[in-house]
Amino acid sequence: MSRIFPALIVLFFLAGCASQQDLNAVKWEVDALKTRVTKAEDKLKEKDRLTEQGLGQQAELLARNTEIQEQIALLQGSIEELKMSTKGAVKEERLGAMEKEIMSLKALIDAQKQPPRSLIDTGLEKYRAGRFAEALSDLKAYLGSNPDPALVDDTQFWIGETYYSLGKYEDAILQYDMIEKKFSGSDKLPEALLKEGMAFYKTGDDETGNLILQRLIQGHPSTEAANKAKRIMKEGLGKG
Repeated sequence: MSRIFPALIVLFFLAGCASQQDLNAVKWEVDALKTRVTKAEDKLKEKDRLTEQGLGQQAELLARNTEIQEQIALLQGSIEELKMSTKGAVKEERLGAMEKEIMSLKALIDAQKQPPRSLIDTGLEKYRAGRFAEALSDLKAYLGSNPDPALVDDTQFWIGETYYSLGKYEDAILQYDMIEKKFSGSDKLPEALLKEGMAFYKTGDDETGNLILQRLIQGHPSTEAANKAKRIMKEGLGKG
């Protein structure tokens, strides 16, 4: 398809019916097509990379499970041999230790069969537990690991919340502002505007904080976030 558009340009010139505006339009379409092709190629490369990574992890897990199964088989064989030997306290103690180790190995296999938890789940869990630095690490890693598009705005919001909880208000402001710029239809937007205004208060910039809260009240008047913004502006709670 990339050969078709240059040919069209030549035809416009030969026929003498193409204005400069027509040529610019064709050129723009060619450039746009190239951009789309490049983006598609990048997505395919990333998909291939993730597929290879996933296959590698599956192979590693299979090898690990095989190794554990072999260890269990060896222990079971040792137990049978030990049972045939003479009785005694030492024998019973060794049997108990081996059986306990087999149980531990089987539990490890069962644990590996469980589906891995999403980083956004672990990130929120750590956030609620007050482990903000760890939560931030998980949430950022989730955004960088082919996230569910429907959860990107939520993740962005919680990254802002984590920065806010850490007292890094300028970083939090950037995250909240990104929600407004990239996800204007997000249900997190009113809350993000509220916290962005509060973060500006925390930095001492009351003027900008007021402007943000006013924008929230005007743009989302029926939300609980707007009601909170009204109370903050009326009672001066933003500095608290």
